[in-house]
Amino acid sequence: MKDSFWFPIVFMLINVVLFTGILAVMYRYSEVKIETYETASYQQKILGTMAAKIAEVTEQSPEEIIAAYPSSFEKYVQKLEPKDFEREVYKAVVDDQVVAYCFEIKGNGLWGSMRALVSTSTDFKTILDFAIVNQQETPGLGARIEEKWFLEQFQNRLFVVNPESNDDVTQSYEFIAETQTPVTDRQLKRVTGATITSDSVIKMLRAEFNYIYDYVRSNEL
Repeated sequence: MKDSFWFPIVFMLINVVLFTGILAVMYRYSEVKIETYETASYQQKILGTMAAKIAEVTEQSPEEIIAAYPSSFEKYVQKLEPKDFEREVYKAVVDDQVVAYCFEIKGNGLWGSMRALVSTSTDFKTILDFAIVNQQETPGLGARIEEKWFLEQFQNRLFVVNPESNDDVTQSYEFIAETQTPVTDRQLKRVTGATITSDSVIKMLRAEFNYIYDYVRSNEL
């Protein structure tokens, strides 16, 4: 049998079926763990973008609020489902008072789509904090938009400056080199070697804020 023409073919097929079965079982075993981890990571980012605002009206620090996940998420964060609003949206509530909102936003980078979370003041005009959920940019270049220094540029930034406009309610910005220091509040430092990706972040924020603000002008969340 071992010297026959069919033996190596049958042997390979048995091995393929065997290892495929093993991989399928391993995937099924890990699938729940992967989904649980992704959900926890997503919720922690939502909580993180609103933690500073929650801390302002509690006796905790932002770090303590984040460290207390998941109990702090369950205590302070509520998911909303507004009619005809095509975004995930959450609110932070302390003692029955809404202190912040968090929206999932989407855009396109140089190499693929981007997803992010942006928290806003209750009048939807100011960015409180900003976090990237996922992106497909080049490691060491465009992927650096996830770095703390880049994201912190958007913290507590008034973004809606033309609330009555039907065309564009947002602020326009100028990017400067990463090594430079902004001299006006309309200058932001771009990621070195990633001009298109840096621009894409601003385009995403401006497009999404226009969508959000257009909705809240005539609807309640």
